[in-house]
Amino acid sequence: MLSQKQLQDVCLIYSPDGSSRCRYLSEDRQDFNKHYCVKHKKKEKDKIDIRVDQFIKDCKTKGMDPYSQGIPLGDNCSGYPVLKHTAQGYDVDD
Repeated sequence: MLSQKQLQDVCLIYSPDGSSRCRYLSEDRQDFNKHYCVKHKKKEKDKIDIRVDQFIKDCKTKGMDPYSQGIPLGDNCSGYPVLKHTAQGYDVDD
């Protein structure tokens, strides 16, 4: 799970600019206070990238700025493996 500092400072989960938030965040289905980075889960990453690419194309077709729509579009770090019981982030020692 990602640390609160990682979520706040890197993933930008609380950013008022929604587009700067990381697109690879996933909430735990049983504990909404836990978040994971799915960037290293190839199937999930590929699905997210396809949806984001399609969203950007659709916005451009409609003459809209995709970055003003509040959808997470960021690719904010190199990623972490999904570990459900271990805190991860730039502030956590290995």
